[in-house]
Amino acid sequence: MNEFLRQEYKSKFDLHLEVPDGAVYSFAAAELAEEGGMRAFMEAYRPLMKALDDKAAGAYFGGYLSIMALAVQYSVTGFLCVPDFSLRNLQLHLVPADGYCRIAFSLREWGMVQAPADEPGRKAWRNAALTSFYQNTAGPLIRMASQVSGLSPGEIWGQLPTKFNYYAEAFAAELTDPLLLRRLEEDYAYLKDELPAAVFGMPRNPFQVKVRRIESLTDPQQTVQLRNRCCMYYRTEGGRLCYTCPRMKEEERSARREEFRAERAAAGE
Repeated sequence: MNEFLRQEYKSKFDLHLEVPDGAVYSFAAAELAEEGGMRAFMEAYRPLMKALDDKAAGAYFGGYLSIMALAVQYSVTGFLCVPDFSLRNLQLHLVPADGYCRIAFSLREWGMVQAPADEPGRKAWRNAALTSFYQNTAGPLIRMASQVSGLSPGEIWGQLPTKFNYYAEAFAAELTDPLLLRRLEEDYAYLKDELPAAVFGMPRNPFQVKVRRIESLTDPQQTVQLRNRCCMYYRTEGGRLCYTCPRMKEEERSARREEFRAERAAAGE
């Protein structure tokens, strides 16, 4: 793998060629698809992320898994090649930093599978790559995280669409090539609208969500996305409902805006 790709995976997706610096625990993804392995992971992760219970750890696990799903999507669309993200090849690492703990990733081997040159062949390759990741990697991990944490599979899958919608907008804003922009839109549309629900082991494709926007906390002239599902931050030490949480009532959201803006005005910002 060339240096450009190595840096892109590291900076955008916390995906490494080797165990990242600062990792205190490392787990093989294949082990996390088994009950004993996932329980060991949750026992290690829960205190590091200051979770009050396993449900919070399960939600955060889904949030970090969304980064790996984004790496797959970005690879398929932007690089026209994809690494081996199978359970046997993927590793997860707990890396404490500044009072929290992130989940970083590495691959045992870095063989890249190139897309066919013709567009029909590329689309068939894309469909197979996305099916393989969600059916054989993300699906088993999410089902076991749900079983061990007690958080429903829908709540864990629900951590993915919010990040995807945000990053799809961010990636699109970086593009100047209309052909690449169209490919980005088409590939994301396939994931959301055409990948069968059975691939996820769910009654419906979890990416088929309606994006809701609310007034920005900082600027009344701007809007931000409402999260698809609660990230469970309020179930961590010192945590509370996030401003974009779907659990928050609109009266509370309005009060949060007023409080924040009053504090900023008092500080002269």
